[in-house]
Amino acid sequence: MKKRTSKFIVIFITFLTIALVMPSALVLHLNDDFIIFELPDIALSASNTKEPEPGPPINEDVEPESEYSQNEYMESESELPQNELEEPEPDQLQSDIIEPDIDQTQSDFIDPEPDPIVTITISAAGDITLGGCPVSSSYNNFIREFEELDSDLTYYFRNVKHIFTNDDITIVNLEGTLTDETSHMGKAYNFRADPFFAQALSSSGIDIVSLANNHSSDFYEKGYQDTIDSLETEGVSYFGNKTNTILEVNGIKVGLFGFLTWVDSRENRNNIVSAIEDLQGKGADLIIAYFHWGIERDYRPNSHQRDLGRFTIDNGADLVLGAHPHVIQGIEVYKSKNIVYSLANFCFGGNRIPFDMDTFIFQQTFTFENGVLQNTNETNIIPARTTSARTYNNYQPTPVEGNDSDRILEMLDKLSNELNR
Repeated sequence: MKKRTSKFIVIFITFLTIALVMPSALVLHLNDDFIIFELPDIALSASNTKEPEPGPPINEDVEPESEYSQNEYMESESELPQNELEEPEPDQLQSDIIEPDIDQTQSDFIDPEPDPIVTITISAAGDITLGGCPVSSSYNNFIREFEELDSDLTYYFRNVKHIFTNDDITIVNLEGTLTDETSHMGKAYNFRADPFFAQALSSSGIDIVSLANNHSSDFYEKGYQDTIDSLETEGVSYFGNKTNTILEVNGIKVGLFGFLTWVDSRENRNNIVSAIEDLQGKGADLIIAYFHWGIERDYRPNSHQRDLGRFTIDNGADLVLGAHPHVIQGIEVYKSKNIVYSLANFCFGGNRIPFDMDTFIFQQTFTFENGVLQNTNETNIIPARTTSARTYNNYQPTPVEGNDSDRILEMLDKLSNELNR
């Protein structure tokens, strides 16, 4: 009986709870010890509901459910102070959501934008022979001049240093060796200077030299390697023959190569293509060729020079430079790119009184926009002479003005116009 009474009390409390919420929604029938609930066919609206009369307690030990109706509970809840409602603030609701830091994310994964416009100015000059042929009077004159100047290695390029230190890359042809080796080839002229003369280059702003010429091996492999070692000691770069070099300036990779090319041969063409492909494979953005070619004392390039120059541009070079004739030759503009056929002598210890002491510095500024080379062809010609003296070669190239400047520029214009007809 105690067990049935307890069960009856639990069922009755459940009924009472439902009745408080929907008082008219249920009909109660007693069938012996069981309570049966029946739902009416139509639910009553909230406005028709009435609060039931409280019935006698069935068991005083059981606490009845809340005496509030649903509406009364909602009203009482709205009357509570706002801070007691314990509703989370909007910020609290999002506290568990980690928003990415946009600035931090970009700094971690996005490289800073490169400068959209970058310029590179190169200066190119012709043949440089430090010292000279040890058995010639010119070599003795060169050394005597050096000793009389208290062995000042800055003497030779003093008058052009301001040009070479204000560009991005200065390129020359080093026609000779820097070695103590005495064994030499059986030629009429074998050029060399002591290895410490490399300081004359490094102290003047000359950045890189071509070794592709007919005098770089005058003292055999030993002399050639001594020259490379001397340049490396002074931080001067080099290229030519089998060595292709890349200099990186202002974020741009400048590739340089050079060859001795007397003739337009299949071998020379294959070497040119291979060098360009090698530099392109290394990521070169700009490619410059420097050839040793042509005929001495001839002011006009021969057909071999012109064919090879154009071939080099056709295969990807952006500028072609030339030396060996020891005199000025014209500049051809081919497919909006320049072929400078001969830059003439520059600082030339091979001859005390050269056949022609006129020369020039060729400058070109290359513009890159978003890493792409633009077709601007911005050039500058600086007329000069191989000497600061009037009647003889003192091995100190010097820019000129006035009549000398006019003469050199007129000569170069005339020779260039012949090529660009």
